[in-house]
Amino acid sequence: MTTERDPLLMALFAQAESSLDDNAFAEDVMRMIDRQRRRTMLLWSAGMLVAIACIALLAAPVITAMTMATELLPASLVSIETGWLQQLLAPVNSVAAALALGILVLRKFYRRLFR
Repeated sequence: MTTERDPLLMALFAQAESSLDDNAFAEDVMRMIDRQRRRTMLLWSAGMLVAIACIALLAAPVITAMTMATELLPASLVSIETGWLQQLLAPVNSVAAALALGILVLRKFYRRLFR
């Protein structure tokens, strides 16, 4: 091993010792932050325009589906002739009750399988 220093390596170290301009570094960082903020704002704006367009296009079908659901869910499953018994069993004698019961059963099985 020699004690002589490599001139190319010394020149590289000399370049690294040069002081950096603090203001230029801060300006570069601020410019990069500003560019990222503009890009983020542009993406959010484009996303919101797409969302508004989707809402506008799907508003009528969604309203129609909701109207159909509100007409279907309270429909009785079993026809009961007696008025007071029909009123008494109305909460459990509907499509909504059967759907809720099915969801509860599925939830129970899911919890049993994955817990």
